[in-house]
Amino acid sequence: MNLVVEQIAWFGKVARRRDLRERGCTDWNIAVAAREGLITKVARGYFALPGAELLDIRLAQHQARRTCFSQAEKMGLWVIKAPDKPHVAAAHGRPVPGCVVHKTSGVPTPFDVLRQCVRCGTEVEALAVLESAVVLKHCTIPQLRAAFSGRYGARGRAIIDMIDPQSMSIVETVARYHLRRAGYNVQSQYHVKRMGHVDLLIEGLLGLETDGAAYHNTPTAWEEDLVRNNMMMIEGLPCLRVTARMVLNRPDIMLNWVRQTLARLTAAST
Repeated sequence: MNLVVEQIAWFGKVARRRDLRERGCTDWNIAVAAREGLITKVARGYFALPGAELLDIRLAQHQARRTCFSQAEKMGLWVIKAPDKPHVAAAHGRPVPGCVVHKTSGVPTPFDVLRQCVRCGTEVEALAVLESAVVLKHCTIPQLRAAFSGRYGARGRAIIDMIDPQSMSIVETVARYHLRRAGYNVQSQYHVKRMGHVDLLIEGLLGLETDGAAYHNTPTAWEEDLVRNNMMMIEGLPCLRVTARMVLNRPDIMLNWVRQTLARLTAAST
């Protein structure tokens, strides 16, 4: 692969000349790649690969690039809701039309992105991003602790303490967060004899399965869910099922179901 093409791809299809030079590309390399049609100059000092997104090209024209939740989403991290306006990094700090600007010099590192998410988002939004960074192997918990070790990292350190590396999805993470905030004891990925794991075990009495359409809307997944439900009944573990939409948008409904079910289970055992 052409060196310039490879390096621009590393930045995500749009890159500054200065950043390319710092990664070993010469002006001659860049000129040749442009002459051969491998890259296109899209703004002063910025070059793009074919297929670059229009937003990234527009940001280059304002000497800006994605950061915070906008970049976290592009990195594949768990973002509960995309921001209404793109969050962008710009060394000049000037307004960029239709965007939220973070005054940041240089290319934001992954840890810069995580720190910005903690500053900008709610506690649960920041938890989803940080937890996914660990689950998806972007970083380790000790590395996160180091990134938030400074004077202004207290909020981040508190969120890191909530991380469960066993979480399997954003829905599970958000459900666990709301349940623990409501005062419940919650275990993730609890093993049930002969059926595998249930997403969450609440108060040692009630299972909770968090269903996302992407993983449960197939005939095979439906059959597996049916077997799992039956096995949980056989093993004496009642289980609630909640949808991703409910967990992410109406957690109060989930909490009400859990409260009512636990009340019945507790009453039945006395």
